[in-house]
Amino acid sequence: MESILNYLQTGGYLMIPIIIVAFMIWHRYFLSLAALKHGCATQLVSHEIRFMAALVAAAPLLGLLGTVIGMMDTFHATATASATDASALASGIGKALITTQAGLAAAIPGSLAMAHLRHCLKNNHA
Repeated sequence: MESILNYLQTGGYLMIPIIIVAFMIWHRYFLSLAALKHGCATQLVSHEIRFMAALVAAAPLLGLLGTVIGMMDTFHATATASATDASALASGIGKALITTQAGLAAAIPGSLAMAHLRHCLKNNHA
């Protein structure tokens, strides 16, 4: 549990919206699956897929924003720290890499979930 908290802290404050987006993607996915199983309107599921598409698109963009912020931290650390202070550089680079990874980790499975929903919607089964 401590390693998960360290991971989230290293990623910085942008980890919170990335986690929220990932949760919303999966929440919408499971709600849509349940709606298809119970024979609910396909228009509702189509709307959910469009909303999921926006969330899937937003996740890597949030990761990219984290990359930019992490690199800005790195450049700031380079300008203010001594040349031998590697920990100052590592912090910004770690933030950049972790947020990128988290954004992709939310988007890639989310796009697979959307493809599955589209398949289920097309074939009228869950």
